[in-house]
Amino acid sequence: MTLVRYALQRLLYAVVVVWGAFTGAFFLLYIVPSDAAGGLTMGASGGDIEKMLAEQRELLGLNRPLYVQYFDALTGALRGDFGDSIYQRRPATDVFFESFSRTLELAFVGLVFAVLLGVTFSVVIELINWKWARELLISLPPVAVSLPPFIVALVAVQIFAFQLHWIKAFGDKSTLGLLVAALSIAIAGGGQISQLLTVNLRASLTSPYIETARNWGLSRFDLVVRHALRASALPVVTALGTTVGVMVGGTVLTETVFSRLGVGRLIVDAVNGRDMPIVLIAVTASALIFVSVNFVVDLVYPVIDKRIRLDAR
Repeated sequence: MTLVRYALQRLLYAVVVVWGAFTGAFFLLYIVPSDAAGGLTMGASGGDIEKMLAEQRELLGLNRPLYVQYFDALTGALRGDFGDSIYQRRPATDVFFESFSRTLELAFVGLVFAVLLGVTFSVVIELINWKWARELLISLPPVAVSLPPFIVALVAVQIFAFQLHWIKAFGDKSTLGLLVAALSIAIAGGGQISQLLTVNLRASLTSPYIETARNWGLSRFDLVVRHALRASALPVVTALGTTVGVMVGGTVLTETVFSRLGVGRLIVDAVNGRDMPIVLIAVTASALIFVSVNFVVDLVYPVIDKRIRLDAR
């Protein structure tokens, strides 16, 4: 299989995933009770409430057959037009990208923290001499992976806002506030990277070429950092694909806990109000980010490790 054919195959998989995310989000909003018309008429009373609901549904196009609504939404999305936000009366793309820049900043810093934490932790585990300390450190990454992001975020708010008073508890826009929020979503991703990297570092350190380098008199630090770490880089690249998913999902809850204005808050408000255009572009954009990173990872695989054969996939 040539690289071009391999890339086209992975691209097809990515398109299917994005389409599935879009379709799932569309129909899930119709399964839950109520609709956007109910939100627009909230607080109204009297005998005309049903008439008002019918008028709003007709205005929003909610009285059309479901397959017609889906086809219109899908064809519009393919053109980059998700319609207007039901509540803000502005193009959904404009509303989304206003919040997206802040979420992208948080997710990017969180991803950097996750990589730094995961790699540093794994290297420290292999450099430490005391067996009891090494075994203790090895047990920490699985704990980090199992921690829900919103629990970590709540603990971070409690420590840094209410006890240390370094940041504001709600809506902190400072650099330190960004770093604390990013650290909250980086814990699980860093633990995942560390788990994979630690296993592969140990395997690399027992390989013949490392034994040869050890016989040359290289220090433990040189063996781990300059040789074994480079040979174990592939699992880190692998983990980046799933770590991005952790980052995207973690930002939604973390932004809510820290009261940061971003896509997380936008999605929560849109789902509560059944604002279909906002939900669809948010879900589609998140899926695009996830599959794009995994697509790049899949293409980098054969470049990093020549032993990987494309025809095996």
